[in-house]
Amino acid sequence: MIPETFTIHSGSCSIEARLYPITGAETVILLHGGPGVPDDMTEVREILNQKYQVITFDQRGTGTGDHRKCTYMIPDYLQDVNNLAGFFSLPAFHLFGHSWGGLYAQLYASENTERILSLFLCSPASGCGPVVWKMTEREVLQYNRMRSTRLEWLGMGFNSLLGILGSNMACRRLFRQVIINYHKGYHVEPPEPEKLAKINAAPVNRTRPFIVAHSPLRSFGHTSYPVIITYGDNDAYGTSRKFIYERFPGARLEVIPNCGHTPWKHNPKVFLNLLKDFYSI
Repeated sequence: MIPETFTIHSGSCSIEARLYPITGAETVILLHGGPGVPDDMTEVREILNQKYQVITFDQRGTGTGDHRKCTYMIPDYLQDVNNLAGFFSLPAFHLFGHSWGGLYAQLYASENTERILSLFLCSPASGCGPVVWKMTEREVLQYNRMRSTRLEWLGMGFNSLLGILGSNMACRRLFRQVIINYHKGYHVEPPEPEKLAKINAAPVNRTRPFIVAHSPLRSFGHTSYPVIITYGDNDAYGTSRKFIYERFPGARLEVIPNCGHTPWKHNPKVFLNLLKDFYSI
């Protein structure tokens, strides 16, 4: 399906959103990873769009537009979802979040419970604050170190430094290697240049301090809406996922076999069946 594309003004940013409509259906909003690494999650969206209206969007600072005035505080990110919902007249909706998008979904749900119909947290980042976020970063660093050759690891260090200094091209080279590392052993093609071209250094660099400074998320308890948490059995996130499990004591927990951080690519049969079951497709 060819989506309807919209530019939505949200505070200091303009956001490109894509709508895959189904008249009268409930809506699922997809939150990609990063921060700052856009992904339409095509396989996920195609399954969901059999029953649901689906919205994907490039989070603030990503894409090819003019993002020089963008700010990256957590309330900015939360307001983006509210502005999307307002633009499409959605009083309530489902959230599917992958990686950082899974943390983004938790942050949004913690302050907007009345709008959430369900949460699907796919390999979600484990939390905010200096303890949990930095623990998550160490896990990702070690995961990439183990899956890189010496030359690749040196290249990642060089590009990381240039990315911190603001180089978009270096940031794109860095995340190209990260994505390749995540897919090693799963027969997945390298990321397309069009996807990499949407990655910019600013959201990567400037979102992190606000995640670290944010107060830790509290327990959600037993929510009024269904929650599922999935990880691959060889995921980038390890011990830190205990914080997610404790935060959602009533959630459905699934570990996907023969799978890393991107389950719809690594074990699509098992993951997409879970997706269908959770959303009753």
